[in-house]
Amino acid sequence: MPFLRHKKEKKGLFKLPIRYPDGRRVAIAAIATVLLWAVMALHFIPDRVTLKIGDIIPTDIRAPRSVTYLDHTLTRKLQEEAAARVPRAYSDDPAAIDNADHSLAQSINVIQEARSASSKVAGASILERLSYSLGVTLTPAEIHYLLYTTNDNIIRFQNYLNRLVNDQMSRDIRNDTDDLKYARADLKTSAGRIAANPEEANLLYVLGSPTLRPNMVFDQMRTNLRREVAERSVAPVVGQIKAGDIVLRQGDIFTLEQLDKCTALGLMSPHLSIITALSLGILALLMVMLIGIYIRFSFPMIYQNYRMLLLLTGTVLMSVFGLKIFGSMLGISFSGVQMGYMGMITVTAAGMLLTVLLNPQIAILVTALLSVQSGIMLQHEIRFPLITFFSSLTGIYCVLRIQRRMQLIRTILIMAGVNLLLVWMLGGLLGDSLRDFKINTAWAIVAAIISVGIFWICVTVLEKPFDILTHVWLLELSSSEQSLLRKLCLTAPATYAHSIMVGNLAEAAGEAIGADGLFCRVASYYHDVGKIRRPHCFVENQRNENIHDHLNPSLSALIIASHVREGIELAEEYKLPAQFKAVIAEHHGTSLIRYFYHQALHASGLTDTTADPILQEHFRYDGPRPQTRESGIIMLADSVEAAARTLDKPSPARLKGLVEAIIHDKLTDGQLDECDLTFKDIARIQSEFVKILTAMLHGRIDYPALPGSKTSYRSDMDHTITSDAHRYPQYTTVAGEQFEHSRSGEKPVAL
Repeated sequence: MPFLRHKKEKKGLFKLPIRYPDGRRVAIAAIATVLLWAVMALHFIPDRVTLKIGDIIPTDIRAPRSVTYLDHTLTRKLQEEAAARVPRAYSDDPAAIDNADHSLAQSINVIQEARSASSKVAGASILERLSYSLGVTLTPAEIHYLLYTTNDNIIRFQNYLNRLVNDQMSRDIRNDTDDLKYARADLKTSAGRIAANPEEANLLYVLGSPTLRPNMVFDQMRTNLRREVAERSVAPVVGQIKAGDIVLRQGDIFTLEQLDKCTALGLMSPHLSIITALSLGILALLMVMLIGIYIRFSFPMIYQNYRMLLLLTGTVLMSVFGLKIFGSMLGISFSGVQMGYMGMITVTAAGMLLTVLLNPQIAILVTALLSVQSGIMLQHEIRFPLITFFSSLTGIYCVLRIQRRMQLIRTILIMAGVNLLLVWMLGGLLGDSLRDFKINTAWAIVAAIISVGIFWICVTVLEKPFDILTHVWLLELSSSEQSLLRKLCLTAPATYAHSIMVGNLAEAAGEAIGADGLFCRVASYYHDVGKIRRPHCFVENQRNENIHDHLNPSLSALIIASHVREGIELAEEYKLPAQFKAVIAEHHGTSLIRYFYHQALHASGLTDTTADPILQEHFRYDGPRPQTRESGIIMLADSVEAAARTLDKPSPARLKGLVEAIIHDKLTDGQLDECDLTFKDIARIQSEFVKILTAMLHGRIDYPALPGSKTSYRSDMDHTITSDAHRYPQYTTVAGEQFEHSRSGEKPVAL
């Protein structure tokens, strides 16, 4: 979590002064909205498929999302089957029976005329004429029967023939079927049943068969209408394509069914409808406005920082656009499932990145909105928004106070566990197959690894360009191998030791009140780096001569105060974070350089009451006063640690009195007026200081002198502390008041 503390506004949410966004913020919001809309629109426009029916498919293509489509091939097949089941329509032929009767009557008339003429014409001639007139081939015996049988037989024969023909013509005989063939066969069968002998039966069949004709004519129009009705009654077949399904398989022939699938997925003519474009624009605008309003009222310091707004905008856009970029760069067309999990990776990485670089509350809001947006882009898939949001929350929690690289392994394990739980739970609810469980399980683990990797790379790349002080960067700056710390240690070792002790005090106090303890410790290491330029001008680094014994108080005060300005210059030279520069500038605030101020008063024969107040301003640090809780803690720790070293025999009571006096002095002087430290915080800080100092400066036992030696020694081997009485004679405490001494033995002057 970055050290980015913001002062809370005292007026309340609804009493804040109305401040309309300036042009730059409006421009950032507008650009973010347009780019976010464009990025989301890109995901709604799939890659174009230019195949035609009959082409060979060059590569596998998977469905980018789940859709339903009209299966024209199967629907047409069912319609054809329904139409085939519709019987053909026929219309009655009213002339068919009349024609049959007329043909039968003609045949009977021909027979009657032949019987009448048989007595006048020779037999052979009658036989030929009768066969010709009837239009059939008759045997001589059959002709002889017709010509010479009795009138009763002829009448009976004619009646049989009429009945047989009428019976068959009363039935449906369709013109485009074998009905006529079956009618004639049936006539022959019926003739055999009623005829007196086979010759008569055959003669009835031979004469009656030609008179039969179709009485039902195929009606094409009625048939088509019936079939159309049957086809319309068939419900369209709706197919379903799941995200990740193979729509086109390499080597197959492109068919109409595949064309329907590609059309439904928008692969044949990818475009963005006006309604979709408008909806995406409104969604993008709402997302940007919601985030902007939230930051405006909850985190005004970020709202006023254009670099932070640009970082937030870029992170959100990259989390949405990154998937498209990676796919294009790698030439990969992700399937629906792959797209969902890759989207989860980018959103989770963005959430963790915003947690470390900006603020966890902002990260939660952004990941919630991006999770909803991912569900929309994946055609309302419920699985991936849920997994994305909960995985992002897990990542945010894990990196909230990340301080060591080994914590990344813990983060990966926790995120993988949560992802697996979500995959199995949602898989059970959505009815996944065993194969789906295996694929999703693998993705759950891989997603955790990749998202943490992306997060760490982005933090490493972005923290320094945007001057965001993360805990990881703090740990890097705390290393004794840092060139500026090494220089401080070699040039001003006592100042370095003092800075380490101040860091320990500040860290404990910071953690006690909920401030950033790690920042307090590491920033304390650098608060006095300005003493590198003139280490001999500061008493803790002096060994023999005190240079200030030969300077006037005003010049000495200028030299002492200059270590703040020179510290800021060194911080800029070594590219320290801006927060460190602020601590260097604020760690003395506008405190009075008391020793040299009182030297000036003594030299002028003045006292505090008779001196001109303007004179005091010349002996104060330039400031500013501490602006943050951490900076205020470091100021107090710096003063307390330096003063505590002057105690010859420190006891808890004396240490407590010293700490109370110093803190009271800073409060009375107004040095803590501009930071957010409360009286409750001050009490806790004081308690921590006393506890740490008591442990550091515990009493020591005086041992008898060694044989041959006239001096005793103490059991504690920490010579840095045991020698404080003679190494730091510039401080002493009498009845809770802090004083400075000069090395020349002058009278102590109250701080």
